[in-house]
Amino acid sequence: MLKTKLHIPPTGNNIVHRPELYDKLNVGLSRKLILISAPAGFGKTTIVSDWISQNKIPTVWYSLDNGDNDAVEFLSYIISGIQCIRKAFGQKALNLLISPNRPSSESLASLLINEILSINQNFLLVLDDFHLIENSEILKLVTYFIDHIPDNIHFVIITRSDPALSISRLRSQHQLVELRSSDLSFSANDISILFNKRLKLGLSIDDVYSLETKTEGWIAGLQITALSMQGREDISKFIQDLKGDNRYIMDYLVEEVLKIQTDDIKEFLLQTSILEQMSAPLCNAVFNRNDSQQILESLEKNNMFVIPLDNERNWYRYHHLFAQVLKQKLLYREKDVTNDLHNKASDWFEVNNMNELAIEHALAIQNYDKCIQILSKVAEDMWQSGMHTAILKYGDMLPDELIKTSPEFCLYYAWILISAGQIQKAEPFLVSAERKAKNIIQDNSLSKGYIHYNKKLLGKICVAFAYLHSNEGKSEQTLYYCKTAMENLSEDDPFWYSWAWFSYGVSYFSVGELLMGSKAFKKALDYGKKSGNIYLISTIVIRMAENEQQLGHYKLAYKKCTELLTFIKNKGYGQLAKTEWTFAALYLILGITESMWVLMDKAFSNIQIAYNLSKEVNDVYMKTMILMIYTSLLSQRGDSEAEKRRFELDELIKGNKVPPFLVSLYISWKLQYFLDHNQIEEAGLLFSDHGIGLDNKKTHIYEMCNVSYVKLLLAQGKLDDAEALISKLYASVSEGKRIERMIELKLLSTEYFIRRSDRKNAIHSLLEAMEIASDENLLGFFVFSYVNINDLFEDVFKIHATSKTNISKKFIDNLKLGLEKRKNLNKSNYEAIISTRELDTLKLIAQNFSNQEIADKLFISLNTVKTHLKNIYLKLEVDNRVNAVDKAKELGIV
Repeated sequence: MLKTKLHIPPTGNNIVHRPELYDKLNVGLSRKLILISAPAGFGKTTIVSDWISQNKIPTVWYSLDNGDNDAVEFLSYIISGIQCIRKAFGQKALNLLISPNRPSSESLASLLINEILSINQNFLLVLDDFHLIENSEILKLVTYFIDHIPDNIHFVIITRSDPALSISRLRSQHQLVELRSSDLSFSANDISILFNKRLKLGLSIDDVYSLETKTEGWIAGLQITALSMQGREDISKFIQDLKGDNRYIMDYLVEEVLKIQTDDIKEFLLQTSILEQMSAPLCNAVFNRNDSQQILESLEKNNMFVIPLDNERNWYRYHHLFAQVLKQKLLYREKDVTNDLHNKASDWFEVNNMNELAIEHALAIQNYDKCIQILSKVAEDMWQSGMHTAILKYGDMLPDELIKTSPEFCLYYAWILISAGQIQKAEPFLVSAERKAKNIIQDNSLSKGYIHYNKKLLGKICVAFAYLHSNEGKSEQTLYYCKTAMENLSEDDPFWYSWAWFSYGVSYFSVGELLMGSKAFKKALDYGKKSGNIYLISTIVIRMAENEQQLGHYKLAYKKCTELLTFIKNKGYGQLAKTEWTFAALYLILGITESMWVLMDKAFSNIQIAYNLSKEVNDVYMKTMILMIYTSLLSQRGDSEAEKRRFELDELIKGNKVPPFLVSLYISWKLQYFLDHNQIEEAGLLFSDHGIGLDNKKTHIYEMCNVSYVKLLLAQGKLDDAEALISKLYASVSEGKRIERMIELKLLSTEYFIRRSDRKNAIHSLLEAMEIASDENLLGFFVFSYVNINDLFEDVFKIHATSKTNISKKFIDNLKLGLEKRKNLNKSNYEAIISTRELDTLKLIAQNFSNQEIADKLFISLNTVKTHLKNIYLKLEVDNRVNAVDKAKELGIV
């Protein structure tokens, strides 16, 4: 981090104080934003710096450059700047910021805003040269900051053009103070003060007005004019000869200034123009001299557009316009000369561990070999410190074949590409990195230390491969790379060791080896805690909870998630959980568990949080899971939004490359939708389109589909086929202790026996399902069952009351309560959609009134009665009078 960026630029000895502008700026101390917007050379930075100095205003100053188009770097500087006011400020946010899987910028901003509330003083946050920011994430972040900042902080944005922020809205809300070129331009009085009182040049009134007319008060032009006048006797004629626009005047005047310099100073000015910032040691090294400090101090003293960047006068930069003209003049030199200067500058920055600047100078002359050499050394540090945008930028700029010469850069560049969903682009880089690392390990002529280094590197590359293949749903490849990673990594590197174990867990989960998955996730968590990475820990706990749910261990899953929330809160990141999409899965698991326990209000609230968090997520798996559950809960509540979310889910699956296990989940969910709406033919087509049938040889990934296929067979009346598939599947899921599937299959057996008119065995299967569900209180399978088991419950309750079963009394009591909740929920849902007149009609149907009798009773036409009946059938999802009455009685409507 360059501390010079946080230095408030000094104003110099010849400053013209402008109290009328300070009064306007003072108004900004009660507004959210002060915007200083004008072209280059209008003294924007100077006026703000002088105002701050005159009024002794506590200020955080951040001088931006092109390299600040990275949200991580941007926020890091903001935090460091505020630490000048409050020493320990933002430490938690900073720790998250440099995490390889950092939270969103807005989440971090909300953390910082909450912390700013504890600062008991007003201060300014100045963003200088904001026009250099093009990153949409940063623009969105600054908008968020301005919209939510407390009253004690005021933003000042200094820019050459209006930024893409909500300027009009702030203006209409009286939260904006603006200074523009018309405000900043020097008046004749200002020009007179500068030239006559400050610089003692003795301009006449006519000269002053002539300068005002020719420069239009453009301050940079006036300053360079003053420099050009030094030693002249014909000042009036010199002013009269000035003509053209500001660009022409600047070029002309810089040429005039250079004419009066010694050859040595002129050469120094031209050569140093390649540097965005300069120090004496840097200039001495690059330009083979030893007097750079004296020259820099002399240039500053003589107002030669040199700006100190720190109080010690160690670092300087040129005024942007002055540097621009000098660079243009340097272009006329031999290209080899310029290239040599950039190479020397790059070498100096590299030796002094200012690697980003070293890379920028190498890129300026397309010295890509130098870039990749530096990146090979610093890629891991950049990745671990959250500089992912910078890694992507360099990766996109460098030729692919050159990148492949560096296994280190390949690894971290590929990892970020995978995280961004660019799996196909990432894989060739990992293939190349793996090959190079293996070749080095097998070369016995190399030193043991170098071989050991590459062995660890290979382990990390294998973890990245496991990450890639787990995203593709390729379990065999994932397991292979997990195993290879373990063979090459050591416990001394807990972060990578944890990732390897986590990938193992994901692989076992995807093939149904849930017990093995539990062991792997536990190992991953142990090492994750040693790494201290809160997002790694959170990711592991969430997947561990998901794995436990599949085993039917809902209580343990819920405990893991609530403990994680407590852990996050105790670490000081509590508010992140409800603003950061990483935690969408946490609320999803809580919601699913609460739904299974028939705690419907809590379940809906948590699933809604998960859905809102998932809107910003690129993770198709996460979005799909949340949308399936959210849509189902909306349907249960009779909410019309359910259809919108179902459409959103369909479009999500259509528009993305989806791994097989996710396709399986979606098909299962879609089938239930078709069956709920009695669309048997569409359900059959859904399965045949995906090649799923009785002879399905697909792996555990399609187990959910196979269970759902039983539902279709039962709906189609293919009872023998259904029975055979139930037996086959139950043997598999019971062996793997997959409790959820075991309960579902027992319920499907219940439906099978109902369809066979075998009530005794139907009750027996239902009791078995309840015994499996009892310990974990898994009521949702029965309360919201897709199997029509309602008329069996009374018999089951009698058996439980009179015979010994493995079903707890608490479970039975909770089930009765849950069934009552469902009845009331359904009743309120249907009462909300059935009109008063339709309800009157329904009550008369229940009393066996004919259509004509209903018409006479309600004083309506026969056609109106028929219309009411059609609406009733549609809303109750039935097809005749008898079923309508049965459904209404079941719901308690009549």
